[in-house]
Amino acid sequence: MTSDSRTWRGDILVFPHVITNKGQGYSSRTGKFTAPRDGTYVFTVTAVSWENNGLFIDIVQDGDSKVRTYSTGHANHQTGTNLVVLELDQGDAVWVGHFNGRGYNGGPVPVTTFSGFIL
Repeated sequence: MTSDSRTWRGDILVFPHVITNKGQGYSSRTGKFTAPRDGTYVFTVTAVSWENNGLFIDIVQDGDSKVRTYSTGHANHQTGTNLVVLELDQGDAVWVGHFNGRGYNGGPVPVTTFSGFIL
């Protein structure tokens, strides 16, 4: 994310700033990665919470939360991170979903990020 949100509570965290998108599987419009082919994929998410607000976000596969991050609300700008390895079929979708909390930090060099690659 290249900008902050103090109040984000949406269902899907859409990352509009895309660094690499080989194969064009990620949509910066919907926030979803759609597997272009069957395979084993690795996804990681890092979220920096806004000020003293807690934030829980998930890596979601076709509506099923696989792993969760937690950025505590007990201090300013806490970081939560997680990684998951998923077996995907062509057309399966993966995204970052909201579980609880609000707000995240961004910046010109992103600190709240979502990445993935095929093994």
